Amino acid sequence: MPALPRIAVFVPDLSDAPDRRTAVALAHALLALGHPVDLVAPMGGGPLRAALDPGIGQIDLAKRHAATSPLALARCLAERRPALLAAPGGVFWVTRLAVALARTGTAAVRLDGGLEDSLAAIHAATPRSG
Repeated sequence: MPALPRIAVFVPDLSDAPDRRTAVALAHALLALGHPVDLVAPMGGGPLRAALDPGIGQIDLAKRHAATSPLALARCLAERRPALLAAPGGVFWVTRLAVALARTGTAAVRLDGGLEDSLAAIHAATPRSG
């Protein structure tokens, strides 16, 4: 059985906000399904960091804000090569710009709903193998 594709989730920070909690729950759900998962943030600290499973890659871009992160995120995409990068609507523009800059073929998915809607959007956009 082929390995499931790597999925990255970009969040503006790890503060205890509803869209960030959904992103963390999404990362856990994807990990439970067997996907390699990275959670990417401009700065890696915040209340939700302690809630992350050790199996989730925690990537700190060393940037102060999401708006200053597109180049660092593009470098991360080029190195980690996820099949898909998902992000909440408020920072989706950063995601789209990073995907364009990275030129890796990574798909971008906007997360606008709860956990079930986010999982459905990711599964619909995840490249299939074989």
